[in-house]
Amino acid sequence: MAALVQDEDVDANRNNTTTTTTNTTAKKKKSKKEDAEKKKGPTPAPKHTRKYGAPMTGYQLEHGAKLMAEDSPFASLNLKEAMKSGAAKGVRCRQHVNPLSQKFSAPSRTPDWAAIFKEPVKPMTIDVGCGGGRFPLAMAQRFRERNFLGVDVREALVERGEKWGEFAEVSENVAFAAGNCTVSLKPWLDDYNENNRDEKRRGKVELVCVQFPDPHFKRKHWKRRVVQKQMVDALASGLEEGARVFLQSDVKEVAEDMRDKFEKFGNGKFVVDESLHGNEEVIFEADAPDISDWEGEEHEGFVPTWYKKGWLKENPLGIPTEREVQTTNEGQPCFRVMLVRT
Repeated sequence: MAALVQDEDVDANRNNTTTTTTNTTAKKKKSKKEDAEKKKGPTPAPKHTRKYGAPMTGYQLEHGAKLMAEDSPFASLNLKEAMKSGAAKGVRCRQHVNPLSQKFSAPSRTPDWAAIFKEPVKPMTIDVGCGGGRFPLAMAQRFRERNFLGVDVREALVERGEKWGEFAEVSENVAFAAGNCTVSLKPWLDDYNENNRDEKRRGKVELVCVQFPDPHFKRKHWKRRVVQKQMVDALASGLEEGARVFLQSDVKEVAEDMRDKFEKFGNGKFVVDESLHGNEEVIFEADAPDISDWEGEEHEGFVPTWYKKGWLKENPLGIPTEREVQTTNEGQPCFRVMLVRT
């Protein structure tokens, strides 16, 4: 009996020890979890796309308010009144979108040019990745003799851009379309140029802008960047002689990547615009490439040379983008280059 009691006491002690160990482990896990949450800081904004018309919060409201202030380059659009009147509402959507996803892998439907522009005969500018759309809207307001097409993969921005255009009374010469320009530009330009051979001739595509595209910093994501060989080929075949391509970014490596791809894949059909870059007073020097970066077989002996033409200090178009306003207000540089189709 004594032995039995002793065994029961031992079992009880073991159970108590196990319970204590379990409690201690649970406390440690809870403590680690709390420490991890403290290190993470504030809870990040949800990554899902907000439905059109749902309210915005945080930095988006602050940044949007600055863009609509009286001293904003876009003040003449009177978009603040558009928001107050309910003619258009704020949108919140993904900042980074994977253009290689199935949704964006195929060309989008070609716009009905005669339907989206009152006078298709006017020369057209295409703004690739137009974002909030203020750039093409402001350009359309200042240059009534030209048509402007803003393109973005985020449909909510496209929808709001159309509403803003109607409110600002520039919808006759500005339009927006949803699509991935990397795969959509070629069929769109082919259609545009093919119909230009008809009696109802359209204006030339005189300018294509790629401004502050998603940098996709990770090397494995570089294939997601909007300027790829496919786009360069599309513009080389779809643009007429004299048309221009304007590239700019606040990330030097991204601006270099865009510029170098046009030099590498353009088959000599693009050159740096000497009328701008030939004036030393309006450019600043660009860094020479690291030759070791171009030694791989995939580069086929290509080494960039356009860097010698430098970067433009100012935006030659006279109208900034939303990102450009933010960058310059923070005192940061923008890296710009203007190309010409030969």
